[in-house]
Amino acid sequence: MEVIVTIFLFLALSLGGFALAWYTGALHRKVAVRLPYLFILVSGIASVLFFIAGYLPAQAVIHYLPDYSCIAGQLIVLIIGIKLIAEAIRFNPEEKIVLIDDRQTTIIVSLAKGINYLFIGMGLGFCYVLNFYVFIVLFGLEIMAIASGLLSGNRFGLHRSIRTLLLISGIAVVAAAIRSIFVQF
Repeated sequence: MEVIVTIFLFLALSLGGFALAWYTGALHRKVAVRLPYLFILVSGIASVLFFIAGYLPAQAVIHYLPDYSCIAGQLIVLIIGIKLIAEAIRFNPEEKIVLIDDRQTTIIVSLAKGINYLFIGMGLGFCYVLNFYVFIVLFGLEIMAIASGLLSGNRFGLHRSIRTLLLISGIAVVAAAIRSIFVQF
């Protein structure tokens, strides 16, 4: 059951990545700049590395924590979900879209996005033991979401309705965290 919840969280986070990549692709179309294909790989790798960077230390200290550490971990995930919802509500595409035109910008945007994965990994690390294949699934979902978001945004242009996907992503993360908290009782 933990794997299903984890995959659901990854899908929710990938949905948010898809929406942000859509806006990036649309901006690149608008200013007639080549799509940042390197961003697809760098962002996917950064997401997985940040997730692992949060997950492994949490797994290392879980044996020294009280039995209710899973609730604390899910509260971390809940806070990230609320943060995603708040960002989606405040999101204004005209102010937040970044033109990714060099390697430095690619790395900075990937690192900024990876912070959510760091805390999600930490929260899940306090609760579940995950196998290696879950990390591969996370990488695959991120690569597919960002690639399809960039290409779709480049093809169809800027749509304000894509912002709704960011909100759905945050709501899904909150729902998964609340479900996991209630299962603990």
